[in-house]
Amino acid sequence: MKIKHLFLIVLLFVTGMVSAQQMGPIPVNKNVRQGKLSNGLTYYILHNEWPERVANFYIAQRVGSIQENDNQRGLAHFLEHMAFNGSEHFPDSTLLEYTRSLGVAFGSNLNAYTSIDQTVYRICDVPTARQTALDSCLLILKDWSNGLVLADKEIDKERGVIHQEWQLRRSPVMRIYDDILPKFYPDSKYGHRMPIGLMSIVDNFPYQDLRDYYKKWYRPDNQCIIVVGDVDVDHTENEIKKLWANSTVPSNAAQVVEEQVPDTKEAIYVFGKDKEMPYSQVGFCMKHDAFPDSQKGDMYYYIDSYAKNIISMMLNQRLSELAQKPESPFTSAYSYDGDYLISKPKAAFTMEADAKDGKDIDALSAIYREAQRVRQYGFTAGEFDRMKSEYLSQLESAYVNRNKIKNSQYGDELRDHYLANEPIPGKEEEYQIMKQLIEMPALNVDVINKYAQELITDNDSNFVAYIFAQEKAGKAYPTEAQMAQAVNAVRAEKIEPYVDNVKQEPLLDEKKLPKAGKITGEKENKVLGYKELTLSNGARVILKKTDFKDNEIQFQAVAKGGKGLYGKADFNNLQLFDAVLGYSGLGNFSRQELQKALSGKQASMSCSMSSYYQMLGGSCVPKDIETMMQLLYLNFTNIAKDEDSYKAMMAQFELALKNKDLSPESVFGDSLTCTIYGHEARYAPLTLNSLKGISYDRILQIWKERYANPGQFVYYFVGNFDEATLRPLIEKYIASLPKGKAENWKEVPSYVNGKVVNKFTRKSETPKAIAFEMWHTPMAYTLENDVLTNAAAQVLSMVYLKSIREDASAAYSVSANGSLRRLGNKAIAVVQGYCPMDPEKSELALKLLADGIKDNTVKMDADKVQKVKDFMLKNAELSAKSNTHWMDVLDEYIWTGIDFQTGYKAAVEGLTPAKLAAHLKQILAAGNHAEVVMTPAK
Repeated sequence: MKIKHLFLIVLLFVTGMVSAQQMGPIPVNKNVRQGKLSNGLTYYILHNEWPERVANFYIAQRVGSIQENDNQRGLAHFLEHMAFNGSEHFPDSTLLEYTRSLGVAFGSNLNAYTSIDQTVYRICDVPTARQTALDSCLLILKDWSNGLVLADKEIDKERGVIHQEWQLRRSPVMRIYDDILPKFYPDSKYGHRMPIGLMSIVDNFPYQDLRDYYKKWYRPDNQCIIVVGDVDVDHTENEIKKLWANSTVPSNAAQVVEEQVPDTKEAIYVFGKDKEMPYSQVGFCMKHDAFPDSQKGDMYYYIDSYAKNIISMMLNQRLSELAQKPESPFTSAYSYDGDYLISKPKAAFTMEADAKDGKDIDALSAIYREAQRVRQYGFTAGEFDRMKSEYLSQLESAYVNRNKIKNSQYGDELRDHYLANEPIPGKEEEYQIMKQLIEMPALNVDVINKYAQELITDNDSNFVAYIFAQEKAGKAYPTEAQMAQAVNAVRAEKIEPYVDNVKQEPLLDEKKLPKAGKITGEKENKVLGYKELTLSNGARVILKKTDFKDNEIQFQAVAKGGKGLYGKADFNNLQLFDAVLGYSGLGNFSRQELQKALSGKQASMSCSMSSYYQMLGGSCVPKDIETMMQLLYLNFTNIAKDEDSYKAMMAQFELALKNKDLSPESVFGDSLTCTIYGHEARYAPLTLNSLKGISYDRILQIWKERYANPGQFVYYFVGNFDEATLRPLIEKYIASLPKGKAENWKEVPSYVNGKVVNKFTRKSETPKAIAFEMWHTPMAYTLENDVLTNAAAQVLSMVYLKSIREDASAAYSVSANGSLRRLGNKAIAVVQGYCPMDPEKSELALKLLADGIKDNTVKMDADKVQKVKDFMLKNAELSAKSNTHWMDVLDEYIWTGIDFQTGYKAAVEGLTPAKLAAHLKQILAAGNHAEVVMTPAK
């Protein structure tokens, strides 16, 4: 099989469109300190100060489940778990305790993953105030590299945790893959190496098998240390050299050899089914060799990636358009060019769709037909120009924010450079190179169309098609022969070219805009750093200028009212209010026409409604601020009915809801909602029957009612705006809107009071057990109560992690969360616990959930409390650099007068074990406790 990327490069050279002088190597970010020790260990260190005073640590290893022997299936992933269960310098589970003392939480900051060909561990957002703390993180990486203890008792404890993770992730699609993956990969190891492995091996493997894998593959020549953040680069480099100085590689060490995926001359058709599959997924792959890692350092790689991306962007726009037609056999579809399923050496041009009921073969034909339409006729100049503009706009947005790149983004880029030789130029160089390449006259629509002809084939060679369907008694399933017949029939069709319908007019006619209003008042809040403007129509505008992200302005508008003003007759309409408006048009534009018109603009706006408020939310890059303001104006004045888009949306809901109850997780979620709200009809889960009560016209009428009073809204702008530019736009697009009349909200029922228990059994293909516990009580809406509720739940989460996961091996994940929730004029403190359990240990898990919260109302561990305080203080520093955080702070202050920012750290520092225990006791004493438990039916 020829390598597709060569076609594009050769074409550009042969036609004389590109010269060798224009191409060359992609430069490497000069700020990255790179090195390689004599034992083969690679390291990358990058000093980055966004955000300040924190750093991320990674160890990336180019080994995964593909390196397993047949008797080790699942052990690469098992080993990843064991990295947190005892090492040379951190015995047993002390690693979790130690990192928590640094303000690093397991899960969010401390975690790892295992895939087919890589295993990566990370310690993120480590405060950098103490050099010893940073050095200890390098010591953790060192232990992970070759210092794991792998004790017998810890291995046995972790078997149950892995088994529960397997149960948790056994979705219908995963069960189908377990059955049919070998068909996708004939004569290849990839068909038998899903990382979760076989439970028959996980439950029973000899201890030595795991140690053998670890010793064989976890070696410095397969590992890379990555440190990104506010660190001393020289010191970090010296520490790495010192720690790994004595690590060696055996002379006869096994080498990582890339597993190949053989080409196939004949087409492969795969059919899979599962009883809990909610709807059919259909798709096809046209396999080709992946772009070689060894050549990714050349600018040709950027050209190749751009061409593939823009082909997919243009085709996806067509698929979105097609999905809105009533005759479409699918509700959604997409395309991309990337890895062939789970294999890196083999890539594929892939298309996939969610088929309407009984339309599996028709959906496969439809997406294959669209691919062939592209192959035969290509894309139009208009499509290409729009997507090129959109691509450049996204590129420019990233460039504008080049000095505010987070550690996590750099960490991922350096990881991919080590594992796959992805380029790592400086952000300035990357932008200049990409912009130059994209704007080359040579890289035009004709060249892109010729490349699309290479990616999209019309024969059986390396072609794979599949259908994943619901298994149901009496159902007639599509056969592989029917799939082949459908594909061949499309190949024989006379396909017509695509017609690009575009509306060539501005978003709104400015000549018809009402006269601009005025800014009539202005005051400043120096404590929270914002200005408040009063407009001639009575509206209030909050301006907070920030430099957290150079390419972001966030917007929000809020007014009292909300869903609570409507009764039972509108409950169904209220459930889909946000979605229906999101699928509507604006002004003279249908939804599809609007998407095309906004190509090249990074601006968005949407309506939403909660029980007590109606809102607008949006964002933009600074250069597109007026576009966002026009969208704001239209969302108030001219949301347009779009029947085709509405019907397409309803078809998606129908498909999702028709078999919703096949999923045990969905059944549990609906049971939980009904239980905690006392079966209040206002909060009833959405069902297929609910859709019958939806009226598009009524939803538009509700929109008119809720948004008829623009002058009663509070408008917030937070981000990198230019005030001189923004002020006249505020007068033009907000102050010109009607004043309207002031409204209030209406109190609606909330969580059920008293003790409520809902325990039920559910039969499922993979036995599932889930528990949810909720305690709540009315409480004054204050900063201190908010901090107390949040911190108490974090302590509880640590307790549950230790008792339920680590000690009892009764769950893969367990958590608690707490918050103070404002509901109209009232507030309630809520603490929740959530635990997907091992069905065999469900009674034990439930007991530990109950004991954990009860015990902590009497006494809280001082060490855990201190760790929670450290974590909250660290997160406060990070949140203070977020526009989203400040939007929330300002919104709360405007509506309640409570400042959740200024005194936050003092409130956290004032936490004590006694205060938290008393607070938790107060919540439990109210007697409002909802418990929902699902266990497998016998």
